[in-house]
Amino acid sequence: MNPNNPLQTMQTSFHTALGAVSEFTALLQEPQKLTNYFTRMQQKPEQLFQDLAVKGKNMEQDMNSFFKNYFCGGGNKSPYPKYIERADGQAFNQPYEIKGTKMYGFVVEGSMAKLQEVCDKYLNDPNNGEIEYRPAMNYLVLTFNKIDSLSSIYPPDYDKGTVHEEEAIFWMLTVVGKRVGPLFIAERLAWFMPYVYVNNSPILVSGREVYGFFKELGLFQIPELNQEPDLFTVDTLVFKEFSPTSQSIDARLLEVQRINKGEKHPAIKTWDTFEEAARAIASLLFDNNEILIPGLQLPFNFLEYLLEKIVPLVTLKQIRDVENSKKACYQALIESPMQLQTFYGGKLFGFNGFGDQFQLKINNFASQPIVQDLGLHKGYPAGSQSVNIPVKLGFVLHFDFTLKDGKAVWQAPQKN
Repeated sequence: MNPNNPLQTMQTSFHTALGAVSEFTALLQEPQKLTNYFTRMQQKPEQLFQDLAVKGKNMEQDMNSFFKNYFCGGGNKSPYPKYIERADGQAFNQPYEIKGTKMYGFVVEGSMAKLQEVCDKYLNDPNNGEIEYRPAMNYLVLTFNKIDSLSSIYPPDYDKGTVHEEEAIFWMLTVVGKRVGPLFIAERLAWFMPYVYVNNSPILVSGREVYGFFKELGLFQIPELNQEPDLFTVDTLVFKEFSPTSQSIDARLLEVQRINKGEKHPAIKTWDTFEEAARAIASLLFDNNEILIPGLQLPFNFLEYLLEKIVPLVTLKQIRDVENSKKACYQALIESPMQLQTFYGGKLFGFNGFGDQFQLKINNFASQPIVQDLGLHKGYPAGSQSVNIPVKLGFVLHFDFTLKDGKAVWQAPQKN
């Protein structure tokens, strides 16, 4: 919430009050929960008010929908049918609560030109320039994540239980804006994930069907927090080369290996708060915590962005048309907020020769053109089966977060 925006402040206050009325009504029906509620109020008051505001906002949306459907003649005009639930359904209903995330991050350098090609192919070309995405920096972050539990926040899938998740993700930061004549007007930042690997089918199906994350199944080696960060690996199904007779195989796609324990540095230490972690990472990667918007040379404060604790994610959600496989019967750009809930701690492993030093190795497969797509290092030497890429910075973070409802910022016209 922006405290300088009176309208936004009034809306948030109204939503919080509405959520509080709902919570009070529920407590009257189940007074045995009152003690736990007061304990939560004392321990995490800010989180409690955030939850009340979210509940109130959802109530307002439900009431608006009710009045629109039953008092404004909208009962038969809803553009979407009801989603048919299944007991064995794997596309869990969002939003999601993700607890116990152990995120190991490794920063590598890509090519701005190649990253712009990625933005154009998956984000800009589909929407014909209505919204424009540009790479905000040439740094990419490869994360290996161990997640204790992922669950839906609301029934019916909340009542099913939780799913353990392991994943590896390449993250690229984009600047989002619009063209006004010859000018590019930057509006916000958003993360795009060009390659995502996960360990089970509910995580894959939910990510793809609900948000449009292009997830693939993988097998991982990720150490626990109390283990040494010596080796991280991803195996997945690949085609070594493309031909009508090629057979897919399970193979090692990439690995990050600790290759040296270098000289220590005063900046290499543990972090007790998210603010400490954000300030340390931003100061090591950028001068004055600022990045320059490509083509404009305008500064954007990276630290302020991190301290918002809300990370917008952008995806291209699309479904192949059953009558014409070259077409998409649904295509949209989705932006979904990922919000930090609880931060348990973190640690810097090393950077630029200080502390622990890591190396990323990516094997060469036709179906996984990561190196070429992202412009990593110098690519594969002629005839090579793999390439080794230096890691600029390594760290680990431990936290809980929620992945909230997304919003279609652009949608292709539907066929008649």
